[in-house]
Amino acid sequence: MVFSVGLLVVSYFTASAVSGFPPSHLAQAGFGGADVVLSCSLVEEGAGLGTMGASGSQFSRTPATLVLRDLPVSPDLSPETLTPYNPPANPDPDDIIIEAKVTSPEIPEADSLLHADCNEQEVSCEISRYFPRGVEVDAAVAYFIGSVMLEGGGISLTLVLQTLPPMGEGEQSAATPLLQSKLELPLTQSGTILTEVAFLVFSRLQSLRAPLGGDAQLDCGFKQQDPFPVHAMWLEWRLQHRGSGRRVLEMKAMETEEQPIVHVDRNGSSVDLALVVKEGNVSLTLTKVKVPDEGTYICTVSAGLYQAQQVIQLHLTQPPHVSLSVDTVIFKDGLPQKVSCHCERYYPLDVEVEWLYLLPSKEEPISLTQNSSLTSHRQYSDRTLSLSSHLTIHPSALPAGTVVTCVVSHSTLATPLSVSLTVSAPEPARSYWMLVGMVAATLLSLYFLLK
Repeated sequence: MVFSVGLLVVSYFTASAVSGFPPSHLAQAGFGGADVVLSCSLVEEGAGLGTMGASGSQFSRTPATLVLRDLPVSPDLSPETLTPYNPPANPDPDDIIIEAKVTSPEIPEADSLLHADCNEQEVSCEISRYFPRGVEVDAAVAYFIGSVMLEGGGISLTLVLQTLPPMGEGEQSAATPLLQSKLELPLTQSGTILTEVAFLVFSRLQSLRAPLGGDAQLDCGFKQQDPFPVHAMWLEWRLQHRGSGRRVLEMKAMETEEQPIVHVDRNGSSVDLALVVKEGNVSLTLTKVKVPDEGTYICTVSAGLYQAQQVIQLHLTQPPHVSLSVDTVIFKDGLPQKVSCHCERYYPLDVEVEWLYLLPSKEEPISLTQNSSLTSHRQYSDRTLSLSSHLTIHPSALPAGTVVTCVVSHSTLATPLSVSLTVSAPEPARSYWMLVGMVAATLLSLYFLLK
């Protein structure tokens, strides 16, 4: 990684305020613009009570505020519904307020951040210092990397921010600019650190489910200040699962080559080269997914000076096939009968089996699960799973006409699956038929003797 922070530290909050610009600014934007004010954590490596990382170093966390300026909004959003962002009346050099202009490149699906409060969604945010490749340290220019993620699904952003001079062109400063006490960066008259978004990598789907044997598309894209098409970039998709990782696909686009160079490590994985070059769409398509394809996918994009990544979770699923060993239970010789409910070829692991019975004269089913037993899980070569539940039914407990149901619940099922059998009237005891046979044989023997 090219940035200095190797530990994700997340603070949870709600998008605390959406603020708009004066109507004149909205009119100039054409489609309108708005601000989002986010409570974040500034993460720094060094002294202080922080979270202990794998290498033993510590990371301090300091409250900070990120103001995303001039986000594009939908035309149906009325300017009257937006509250202007008001910077502190008396700027405090101890406060960390990072003001980021995002007019270019634009943040995709910015409306979801504006509506986070209304949708009762939380947003996580972190900011840390960033050091681009090949850039000498310059006290006048600093870089930050920010992570903004809508919890529970939605947009996830990784932003590279570059500081700007606190005074606009043509403005005159009467004195030396005030410096932020911790970062030692110049502040605007409003007490903010002025930045612009230079590069961003995003995903509109942080987690998705795909059926075994089907296809999956992992969403990832990037935007930059320089206009498309892209002539020089590097893309890597990696899969991390249970402590191990492997490369899935790598792509290099170079100015000296007419076509990007693609290395595919997982057969059936691809990106649309035309969309990569023209739009920055680096989404990964996987065909005929199998259980080994499940895990955490890391989309890393490098373009020019900057590099950033997104993380997408892929969960694979397959619903169980449920069947009973018999459709009808007929008691013989007054003996109990054993029935089985088979759950086959499901994924992932967790499955629940419940037995219920309904008497002919009743309306509410009664549980029989306490009288059942489960086998251990059986795994097939494709890593799908099966198990069976066994239930012993006694003739004295369940009269004829009773309906017994096996109910199976699994994460892939919107509603549980159920299969049923019916208890029939018991057959006459075998001793009765033996007596009838003996009497018939005796009578037949006497008949022949008398004849």
